[in-house]
Amino acid sequence: MKKGSITIYISLVFVSVLLLISIVIESARINVVQTECKSFTYLAADSVLAGYVRQVYEDYGILLVWEDKSLKEQLMKYIQANINLADLNIGGTNFMTTRLSGVSIEKKEEISANGGEVFINQVSSYMKYAVVTESVNKLINLYSSNSNQKEYDTTEYMTNEPEEKSSQISEIVKEIHDEIGNLKEEDIKEKLKTERKRTRFLKNINDIMNKIDVYREERKEFLKENTGLSDSDYMDSNFEILEHIKNKIEEEELNVSGNSKENWVNIGEEIEQQIKNLTVNTPTREDEKNKNIYENAKELFEKSVLSMVIQDTSNISSSAIADSNLPSKKESNKKDSIDNMSDKAKLIMYGGLKFGNYHAVKKKSALSYELEYIIAGKDNDRSNLTATIEQMVGIRNMATIGYLITDQEKMAQLSAIASSATAVIGLPFLEPVIKGILMEAWALAEAVNDVKIIMAGEKIDILKNRDNWKTSLQNLFSGKVRGSQKKSAVNYEQFCYLLMMKQDIHIIALRMLDLIQVNIKKNYHGSFDIHQCICGFQITARYETEPLFAAMPWVIHQMGQKMGAYEFSVTCKDGY
Repeated sequence: MKKGSITIYISLVFVSVLLLISIVIESARINVVQTECKSFTYLAADSVLAGYVRQVYEDYGILLVWEDKSLKEQLMKYIQANINLADLNIGGTNFMTTRLSGVSIEKKEEISANGGEVFINQVSSYMKYAVVTESVNKLINLYSSNSNQKEYDTTEYMTNEPEEKSSQISEIVKEIHDEIGNLKEEDIKEKLKTERKRTRFLKNINDIMNKIDVYREERKEFLKENTGLSDSDYMDSNFEILEHIKNKIEEEELNVSGNSKENWVNIGEEIEQQIKNLTVNTPTREDEKNKNIYENAKELFEKSVLSMVIQDTSNISSSAIADSNLPSKKESNKKDSIDNMSDKAKLIMYGGLKFGNYHAVKKKSALSYELEYIIAGKDNDRSNLTATIEQMVGIRNMATIGYLITDQEKMAQLSAIASSATAVIGLPFLEPVIKGILMEAWALAEAVNDVKIIMAGEKIDILKNRDNWKTSLQNLFSGKVRGSQKKSAVNYEQFCYLLMMKQDIHIIALRMLDLIQVNIKKNYHGSFDIHQCICGFQITARYETEPLFAAMPWVIHQMGQKMGAYEFSVTCKDGY
């Protein structure tokens, strides 16, 4: 009995020890399996990312995966390959038996999502090594100095001139001038000798006054539509003089006691002197010349900016794109988290490195003028170049008119020519209008000349001053096309940078992605779609492994049930 008890006791102890050893070994095996599965998952993720689009990286320095095949299928393929390699069974039992039960994609970082945010981040990292910080700061400072230029209110100078209406008033003024001119040539004393002659003379005065009244009514209507103009001029003085003459004659007619020939002679002399004070604008050759300057100024606004800046427009590229599946054409829930000057400047300088422009066309590009596309977003080169030039002229026009208003000598010249041109037109109240048109035309001509200089490959100064002003009011269309030699001067490409700095960073990014897509499709992969490109992802892989040491009879017996497969998952977040 004693020996039997010892045997039973030893057996129980042995089973317990075997159970403990099995559980410890199984726990260790499961830990190793989990570690291996984590390795399988991360290796598979890295393998997917290693399949980046080589042509995009070589041409644009950007890493992205083109999901032309299902990301899930690729991950499962690589994970299974890693499992198969780890589970090679050579002459023994495979203690790490593992199988993949599924993969779920929880998040994908698409290159074009959120307004190209991922693309902006990649470019920012790339540009840390591609350009020096000094270049980025220089662009920011250049933009800041250009943006800080004072904007001048030119509404007091710029008033519309309805051509048809002003020409009608001008005809009335011409008639008034002719009749006043005749008055100045007449012998007034002779006109007042008899009552009959005086009656005829008074009728003439009344006719002129009536025409001045018509003129004043027309002027009043005109001024309702054009505020800021003077509501009085020399015609009002003429009316007062004529009214005084009329009253003088009528009073004298009523004065029977003083109504004598001698008295009328004295009154005639007084009236002659007053008639000399009547104002009549008699145009001179100089006035006609100044009116021609004004007419030329108006013609300037009707001309095409492109034709004024580029003499031979036949050499402009006619390339176009017809892809409606572009990132910039799609609605995007862009974030405002990235919108600082440094990132924008890096993105723009990246554009200067990777994309062509009017002066530096990239070979094999779908569009010849790529920076211009980023600025304007049109589907063809000609439209993009035209829009870019118009924006350049607009910015330069702000600088030129800002300086012009502060130049007293030039403003005095504008006033003199406007006053002189008014003499020919015969509408004195239009002088501020004509001055405004002349001023805007002169500023525009100078702006056009500046852009013409940079289109010719030269540089211009950002700030306008007396020394770098190149056009004359007498010949608006022939400025000096000579660039600046100063270090601070900017060329065409740098001016494009300034235009892009005014844009939203997300618009810039998406249009760059447009160009990447059309160029990769044109040169490498006809079915390439940047919307299918990702730069990172988050996945969860689910695994199963059968119990091994925990499935031994003494363990199963102790647990009192059949053991199923162990299940666990690995979450992996990976990206460039």
